[in-house]
Amino acid sequence: MKITKLSVQVKNADRVNVFIDNKYTLSLTLNQILEQKLKVGLELDQPDVNLLQKLSQDGKVRARALEWVLLRPHSQKELKQYLQKKQIQQELIDSICNEFVSKKYINDKAFAYWWADNRSRKLKSDRLIKLELIQKGVDAQIVKQVIDDDNSQNNRLKELIKQKKRQTRYQDQLKLKQYLLGKGYTYSDIADALAEDSTD
Repeated sequence: MKITKLSVQVKNADRVNVFIDNKYTLSLTLNQILEQKLKVGLELDQPDVNLLQKLSQDGKVRARALEWVLLRPHSQKELKQYLQKKQIQQELIDSICNEFVSKKYINDKAFAYWWADNRSRKLKSDRLIKLELIQKGVDAQIVKQVIDDDNSQNNRLKELIKQKKRQTRYQDQLKLKQYLLGKGYTYSDIADALAEDSTD
């Protein structure tokens, strides 16, 4: 078996089509072509072709994972879960996670700040944000630092009270308190904020 043609893909300039014995066989990234020292005329045996086909599949998985990661910030745990759902082998999952962390495509600290900011804008409580970050696999030390850096919870709670008081059903203090408790605010924080609100 011999490589008879290498051609860059029209729709993806980073991938190269590999033709063996004049038949399209697989595609690889430019980096993989260079790493494997592939060129037209190179003789291959079946184990070589099997290895190239595995590299081709792994490369496609990496490319799809990168597209997914670039949609929005993600935690490392989210990336692992995404790849596990695709039934990717653990060895490849570990390799992709390590690569993406080293290239800073995945950064749990940056993700935690992004998530906390996003949820704060939706007036979620610190307790709820902490719980969500821990569920997403972010280290407890990072979670603590991110939440400690944000002193806006009291303002968020007051804003939420203002918004809800405009709705007829939340004119009832008990219903309002139950709603706020459901959003993760503590009873004492709610009581303080309501007391402040009544004096405004």
